[in-house]
Amino acid sequence: MKLTLIRTDKHHKQHLSLRSIDKFLERITSDTKGDVVSRLRSYVEWYSDRLGSFDDANVLPLVYPCAEMRLDGQGNPVMKAFNGLVALSVGPLHGRDELNAAKQMASMLPSTVAAFVGSSGQTVKILVAVGPQSGKLPATDDDAEHFYQRACPLVTALYDVLLRHAGIATNAVVSPASLQSVDTPSTGQRLLMSCFRMTLDKHPYYNPKAVAISIGERVDSPQLSLDKTVAPDDADDTGVGSETRRLIALLKERYEFRYNTVMGYTEYRPLERWQFGWQPVDERVQNSLAMEARLAGLNVWDREISRYVKSNMVKHYNPVEEYLWRVEGTWDGRDYLGELARTVPTTNPHWEQWFRTWFLAMVAQWMGRNYRYGNAIAPLLISKQGYNKSTFCKSLIPNELQWGYNDNLILDEKKSVLQAMSQFLLINLDEFNQIRPAVQSGFLKNLIQLSSVKVKRPYGKHVEDFPRLASFIATANVTDILADPTGTRRFIGVELTGPIDVSRRVNHDQLYAQAQALLRAGEPCYLDEEQTRLVMRSNQEFRMESPEELLFLEYFAPATSEQEGEWMTAAAIFQQLKSKVGSSLRIGGIRQFGRFLSNFDSLPHRRSRQGTEYHVLKR
Repeated sequence: MKLTLIRTDKHHKQHLSLRSIDKFLERITSDTKGDVVSRLRSYVEWYSDRLGSFDDANVLPLVYPCAEMRLDGQGNPVMKAFNGLVALSVGPLHGRDELNAAKQMASMLPSTVAAFVGSSGQTVKILVAVGPQSGKLPATDDDAEHFYQRACPLVTALYDVLLRHAGIATNAVVSPASLQSVDTPSTGQRLLMSCFRMTLDKHPYYNPKAVAISIGERVDSPQLSLDKTVAPDDADDTGVGSETRRLIALLKERYEFRYNTVMGYTEYRPLERWQFGWQPVDERVQNSLAMEARLAGLNVWDREISRYVKSNMVKHYNPVEEYLWRVEGTWDGRDYLGELARTVPTTNPHWEQWFRTWFLAMVAQWMGRNYRYGNAIAPLLISKQGYNKSTFCKSLIPNELQWGYNDNLILDEKKSVLQAMSQFLLINLDEFNQIRPAVQSGFLKNLIQLSSVKVKRPYGKHVEDFPRLASFIATANVTDILADPTGTRRFIGVELTGPIDVSRRVNHDQLYAQAQALLRAGEPCYLDEEQTRLVMRSNQEFRMESPEELLFLEYFAPATSEQEGEWMTAAAIFQQLKSKVGSSLRIGGIRQFGRFLSNFDSLPHRRSRQGTEYHVLKR
């Protein structure tokens, strides 16, 4: 059994060589000259979310594991002999543990010939032995392709069940290797031409005594098609539900679907163009999928597509849980939270600890641990413009979760705000000083402490209760911004003494791994009473003095001893102020003025027959 390697030189000339499978596996235990595979993996890790190509990718030869090849007169590879192998690819996978687990699970099946990491470092390639019941492998190109098409769905389904049962491929795809574009070029539609780039794996799995899976002449599983169509008169799939089964087979052949439980909609991506990323399945996409199905010979309508993509047949996917699960347990012990806090220059001695507590509360919110109380504090970064406040806020969220960052929320649109609380991860209240005092002391004050939100979905028939995900952070360019004297404990006001240092890249994986480790160890993610008093005392310099306060302090002062001043009700104080300033009084009615006095921290008060009395000293 020999694999085919085809290398294209700088003059675009192809060079073909054959290598036994054991020699090939021995070869991939070390990198190529120039460490091309390692550099490719670094490129994929940093730029996998961008369109583009790795310049040296063509230096790596293509490996065709399923057949011995030869080059025809035009330089195209054609089959010389079928190897009896099906090449699968599992991915994307994250981290060494997932890659090793996938290889280990594949080794449990006696049909696995080899399993090794793909050139991207994010997939595992599995070579599976197959054979016809007659025991004789097909000899011609067309017969081999036909056999491969019948074997591929069965083998793919078998390994998909194994890996998903082990919890490895929950969000990964098990598919023919040629459909994994991350490290496979476009090679046409013939599945027998499955290939991948030369790779690197120091510990590949190899079983030279693998037992071939016996493939019958007829299979009931949906078959992949050369021309990507499904014949309407297929005699192997008739009866009730046949059109639906064939529709699902067609969709799975071309696309991958997942239900995003955070955003509340189904997403899709083409299997052959995965680099375009996941996109929502909106009405336009559903119509396009329906047209594709009809052009492929299926008598279906867009409502059939809608029923499928909105059903439990589509796997669930929670991007937040996926990310946190991937980084959990990887913390190396370094204090990344402290280092990040110290990039914010301030004279506030408590900033580092307060930021740490807030960050842990944000992660706890994502993990669903704040089920009784939401993350009820928010850092408030105060400085003049150009101090990198917004850049710092955005850098707190990993690249994979940047969709969860929002800095343009309009608080007046209350329904949208509540919905955002369940769909975003971090909301930046940019230009906090532009929020009206009435909104600060009312809607925002209540919003920031919610643990869940009640919202009616678009086109929904009833109000639903959704867990809150979002935490808050805020920025401002002026210092007198906190309008509600009772709401200052909700914000951690910090005035910057210089620009925030955003020159260093944040190690998000270690940052969030540390946060989870601290939470698991029991570190609190809330401010205790003493810390809350310190926050309120620190925020005094950022309070916005109300008209009531300015006018009251113009003519009165809190009494400091029992011997001075007098006890007066809110109504009496209000009347005296009105008599002094007359029509220029702009502080509303007695009830509003009474609320102001009751929240005045340093003003002594007592209960009497006349109501609440305040001990004041007239100026």
